[in-house]
Amino acid sequence: MCRQIKLLSFDLDDTLWPCMPTILAAEQAHYRWLNENVPAITSRYDIKQLREKRLALMVQNPYWAHDLSKVRTESLLALSEELDCGTDWVEAAFQVFYEARQDVTLFEDVEPVLDRLAKKYRMLALTNGNADISHTGISHWFEFAISAAEVGAKKSEPLIYQIALSQAGVSACHGVHIGDDPVQDVLGAHRAGMISVWLNRKKKRWTQTNFQPDVEISSLHELPCLLEKYEEHWQE
Repeated sequence: MCRQIKLLSFDLDDTLWPCMPTILAAEQAHYRWLNENVPAITSRYDIKQLREKRLALMVQNPYWAHDLSKVRTESLLALSEELDCGTDWVEAAFQVFYEARQDVTLFEDVEPVLDRLAKKYRMLALTNGNADISHTGISHWFEFAISAAEVGAKKSEPLIYQIALSQAGVSACHGVHIGDDPVQDVLGAHRAGMISVWLNRKKKRWTQTNFQPDVEISSLHELPCLLEKYEEHWQE
């Protein structure tokens, strides 16, 4: 069977950069702003407590789970109502977090590998989060990006992949998705009919029993040769 890889889609958080340090730094910048501008909040809650309140709000409203920006905004609105401190600060407060959230530090394998792959493949970015490829400095590698918030469903569902493939004009059998999360990346890509590559940087044990990644790698450095081997096999 002759088959060709035409499109690569990449997850962002914990695939191209470590997510938690990025979010924690953004939350600290956000908390400092709140302390200066809405001290009624910071005199009542510390960062950990605000995070717990936000997570509880998301549990109470699971239909927001695909839109993390909405979750954060709604959590600020809930605080404004609870503490009776108005809402004129909410948009600015969210913007402080959002801008700081775009300050990412790429894993060391990202730049050399994506530079290499971009010469051969069309590439796009898919994310459950609110990172913006133009603000994180990675847009030069990707034709476009799609977020879960835009499509109304998380990456564990096939919709975001289907929309991306349709927008790129590529059939699922010609697409490969690369990501770190077994459910959000591997299962989602599998449901959409794409090849799934599990980027297992921390060499975790696979615990899912009803599906498997097509390929597992521990570094993006393995990806170019892997893709070449796939195509060579298909052309035999």
